[in-house]
Amino acid sequence: MSRERAVLLLIVLLAAFLRLWQLEALPPGLYHDEAYNGLDALSLVQGKTFPQFYEGWELYAQEAHGENPPEPTRWPIFFEGNYGREPLHIYLMALSIWLLGPTPLAIRLVPALSGVLAVLLTYFAAKALLNQPGGTVRRPATAKVDQSPIANLQSHAPLLAAFFLAILVPAIHFSRFGLRAMLFVPVEMLTVLFFWRGYNLSQITPSPVHPRSKNAITRSFLLAGFFLGLGIYIYAAARLFPLLFGLFVLFWAWRDWASLRRNLLNVGGMAVVSLVTALPLLYFFWRYPYFFVFRIAYVANRGLGTVEDRPLLTWLLNVGRVVRGLYWQGETHLRHNLPGRPYLDPLQAIFFTLGLVDTLRHKLNPRTIFLLLWLLVMLLPTIMSGDAPHFGRMTGAAGPVAIVAAVGAVWLGEWLMVNGKRLMVNGGQPPKVFHFSFYLLLLIGSLSFTLRDYFVRYASHPQLTADFYLPEWELGQFAAAQPEGTVLYLSPTQEEMATIYFALADPEGLQSYSGTGALVPVGRPGETAVYLVRPANEANWQRLTSLFPQAEIDQSRPDAWVMTVPNSAAQAVAAVVEQPRPHAFRGPNPAGGVCGALGRKSPVGDSGLAG
Repeated sequence: MSRERAVLLLIVLLAAFLRLWQLEALPPGLYHDEAYNGLDALSLVQGKTFPQFYEGWELYAQEAHGENPPEPTRWPIFFEGNYGREPLHIYLMALSIWLLGPTPLAIRLVPALSGVLAVLLTYFAAKALLNQPGGTVRRPATAKVDQSPIANLQSHAPLLAAFFLAILVPAIHFSRFGLRAMLFVPVEMLTVLFFWRGYNLSQITPSPVHPRSKNAITRSFLLAGFFLGLGIYIYAAARLFPLLFGLFVLFWAWRDWASLRRNLLNVGGMAVVSLVTALPLLYFFWRYPYFFVFRIAYVANRGLGTVEDRPLLTWLLNVGRVVRGLYWQGETHLRHNLPGRPYLDPLQAIFFTLGLVDTLRHKLNPRTIFLLLWLLVMLLPTIMSGDAPHFGRMTGAAGPVAIVAAVGAVWLGEWLMVNGKRLMVNGGQPPKVFHFSFYLLLLIGSLSFTLRDYFVRYASHPQLTADFYLPEWELGQFAAAQPEGTVLYLSPTQEEMATIYFALADPEGLQSYSGTGALVPVGRPGETAVYLVRPANEANWQRLTSLFPQAEIDQSRPDAWVMTVPNSAAQAVAAVVEQPRPHAFRGPNPAGGVCGALGRKSPVGDSGLAG
């Protein structure tokens, strides 16, 4: 194994450790959006028919479908609940749940492995883009190879890019968070990798073109088109990614029309393959345009920093917020970031700034133009929405940020090599060990910031358990541990139930009721009923204790008081209902006596109750 591959392996192992260590416990619990993804993935494993909805989201779907109802299917192309979500990450989560069971680890393993793969692919994408040595086009085999120390240092830029992505705190966090954003990054890197492989080959192949070389060029561009189209199945922000290639092709046409003209069929083939790949999902959006714009319109017009009815002003102000977010005032939302921590640590910020300056120095170099356009396009999702800087919407920018930082680190090393002799007493060059030690200290320092800020400061934040719904997860686990056949009730109703439903591995396994009405559910005859009552709902608790004086009660849990009503009590109450139904509710009616009703879970209150 070469030295470069050995270093790459160490970087990938470091990335895997930072993303997989204690993955099931950090972040603690299971946040609502993670659980909702898990519920859809679990429904795939269980063979259910879609669309499936939880928490009342079918009301939004009815508005979306109008007079064009959805066709039931086992294999949906789009998951309509919870603002709508692209399918690829949910299908991968279904595979993970099938292998590991319905656990937080199974949900988070998909983005975690995607984060590790992204680090590896960043190395190859950076190598194709920067095209060593020195960011120049690849030399023919007969050309003299530059063996200078600076050329050797430049060859390390892809490794540095992989390292910076491996230790970038937002990239680590969203690799440990069961959302879909991180899955886009390896697909993004594959698109860049194959595009620049095709571009590089097209620039160095002599004329006339050898058939084998011509096939390699075409194959690279077509693969780039496939992965470009695949991105739309992952994340809404990926819909902006084609803009990067459109802008670069325009630059290519202006800068070197003769070169582009030779590759028009390849570039056109890339566009066609991209469109064909995305066509099934685009067809769904054509039939139901509501789902294409719903989430985008929601985030664009809501959140901190939005100026009502003035989107251009919002975007302009967001540019400053995003720049501050990179350097000194990061996102304050605990679920996405250690509040206020900037996107980059101090050392990464220095490298990133040097990299920006160095890329701007190259002016019209196609590679630096592409890199700057890439960074800009992937920052647009947070610039064009509320709550900027939103680190989740900046996930697509993690790769170009890491590559720019690597360019800056190389430039710093070059400066040291050129100017280092001035620091030496004898006027000679400083030994290689000096440069190695200098870089090693900087990289270890940056890694130290990462370990401290994420695994110490963020992990010990006192509000983290609440923000990631640990109490709901533990309550759901408690409910899931009840004996089979137990009827479970939660009071009062709450808006977000996905975490509890996923812990139960059955959204139908828990009934909810408001606890404020005249009727109380009494379970099914012959089966034990367990009531989980939030401590704040003390009035309902008192009513239950008076209704079931023989019940077993447990008020030791902080998340819910527990009342277990044995079979005999449930039978006694159900016996007085004139026409028994699956669930009976006890309470007074206008004429006295007892009322029966069908009990169902509802996100807003008691549904299907009769008095």
